[in-house]
Amino acid sequence: MFDVAIVGGGPVGAILAHVLAREGFAVAVLEREAAPAEAQVGSTGFDGRAIALAEGGRRLLAGWGLWGALAGEAEPIEHIHVSLRGAWGSARFAAREEGVAALGQVLDSARMAPVLLAAAKASGVHWQSPARYIAHEVQGDGVVLRFSTPEGEQSLHARLLVAADGAGSAVRSALGLPVEARDYGQTAILARVEVERVEPRTAFERFTDEGPIALLPMGDNRYSLVWVSGAGGVERRLGLSDAALLDELGQRFGPRLGRFTRLGSRQAYPLRAVTAKAITAPRAVVLGNAAHALHPVAGQGLNLCLRDIRALIGELARARQEGRDIGSTAVLDAYAAARRSDYAVSYPLMDVLARGFTRAVPVPGALKGLALAALDAIPPLRAGFLQQMMGLKG
Repeated sequence: MFDVAIVGGGPVGAILAHVLAREGFAVAVLEREAAPAEAQVGSTGFDGRAIALAEGGRRLLAGWGLWGALAGEAEPIEHIHVSLRGAWGSARFAAREEGVAALGQVLDSARMAPVLLAAAKASGVHWQSPARYIAHEVQGDGVVLRFSTPEGEQSLHARLLVAADGAGSAVRSALGLPVEARDYGQTAILARVEVERVEPRTAFERFTDEGPIALLPMGDNRYSLVWVSGAGGVERRLGLSDAALLDELGQRFGPRLGRFTRLGSRQAYPLRAVTAKAITAPRAVVLGNAAHALHPVAGQGLNLCLRDIRALIGELARARQEGRDIGSTAVLDAYAAARRSDYAVSYPLMDVLARGFTRAVPVPGALKGLALAALDAIPPLRAGFLQQMMGLKG
């Protein structure tokens, strides 16, 4: 019998598996996709999805023995510039002023995945892929999971089931856990871009009436673009030529970085926030995006997931040390209670940032600009916001 079975081998599942195995737990991971290819030295190409890692998340990865293998591939964020299109008012943040080397890091997901997989396997994790979750059943002191593989249906037995299979979690659905969902009526266009003028190690968040435009530094003159478009604009933009789309992006973003000169392949993701109303069930925990898929504004998704991992590991380690059943209701209730306050702040804050500066909130632009200026100028407000964004609060 395994101690913990994790459904989902993305960054959240892989990190959780690695850390639990390091702590001496017997861990199995079921991942529906084939294992990623080994990371290669050098660039993985112009395209690829970027992941924003806050300073708090970086510290967690360092403590778990993972940051050393990722640090060489990361681009530090030393400055953040937040502005509002069509109105005065902006906020600027600098790592040096906050007493940290960097406010966050930007990682290429294509290079991150093989590193995390290798770390999990090196820690002794039983990694099963491709393996698709079918169903599970609580039996006595554990859970029996059924899953399909190319060789046919198989099963395994674990004391605790963890759902880390993303926003559309099949495990969460099987558990019958209700969710609260918000459709923002927006779509994020993701791509890599190159610019004419670079501000090194600087991330940009520019709020527009449709939604934010975020640029994350990727080294040299490259940025990872997240362009949130309203329902009426996304199809038209996806149909534009590269040159036409870059011109429109320049008009929407402004002249700060000069011309946008190159565009990679485009991906489009409709934006919905999904939060599970309960994150535990008998011998089961739902965490990561399966528990709370947030709007991408401010790049808080992975960072909130890492705090889930920290809290769950703490409760499981404490239970084992005290000789208690790690899958008991008391242990899972303690985990849910430990996460309650963080969720209570993070979800509403991301919702306000996602909608508050768009035309969906009928507030004059001057007042929205004043809010940004206040964030920049009022020390307690500024400090509290940054601590939350860096994942260092509490």
